[in-house]
Amino acid sequence: MAYEFVTLERIGATGVVTIDNPPVNALHPDVADEIEHAAQEVEADLALRSMVLTGTGRCFVGGGDIRYFTEIDSAGAAAMALRVQRMQKYLFDLRVPVIVAVNGHALGGGLELLLACDIAVAEEQAKIGVTEVRLGLIPGAGGTQMLFSALPVGTAKRLLFTGDRLGASEAHELGLIDQVCSTGQSLKAALAIAERINSAGPLAVEAAKRSANYQLRHSLDAGHRREVEIFSALFETTDHREGISSFLEGLEPNYERH
Repeated sequence: MAYEFVTLERIGATGVVTIDNPPVNALHPDVADEIEHAAQEVEADLALRSMVLTGTGRCFVGGGDIRYFTEIDSAGAAAMALRVQRMQKYLFDLRVPVIVAVNGHALGGGLELLLACDIAVAEEQAKIGVTEVRLGLIPGAGGTQMLFSALPVGTAKRLLFTGDRLGASEAHELGLIDQVCSTGQSLKAALAIAERINSAGPLAVEAAKRSANYQLRHSLDAGHRREVEIFSALFETTDHREGISSFLEGLEPNYERH
């Protein structure tokens, strides 16, 4: 499809989706729809083994589209939030790992979008926070739920109740961010991680993501049972046999996704 608010570029085995909705990459529902469509392209292209999500300019995503907020009522707000949640669920469930390269501020909906991804790299100048209470609102795209998977209860509530903005280093210390890099280097850092993912067995990486995400939504016991199902199924794949034989012979594996 033709995109207005995002671009999709294939760099090796990585699909790079870049949000371009100046001035702050506000997360209008139409932007969310385009992110989802781009992710669907990544999902369908079996040559791609990872995805990077990033933005242009000084913001990754500066929040929801405030001007759009003035045009909608409660029903419109619910419809908007559900569209954004649908996109984020698609990223969470995507076949391949999603690395977010936080090129600038990730506020409000920007942090919610970050939380839907698997790995987060942020530039040192980025500010990160759920700032909706400063607008008389609460997060509507999963922030009040997903934040508790990433942070201790008290810390998550502090951020929700105060709307505080964290620096990238503090967000890293809390565990919201996995890696901090220099200004302008987030895409390079994310692609370096993606390259390491791309060199691993693709079916195994996809299975690892499915198993890990299952645990985030279910009990530990249920997660253990699901892990065994996914783990044992890989023994029927050619990729598994290739990985084992290459290791024993000291060779680089040639995975073929079957």
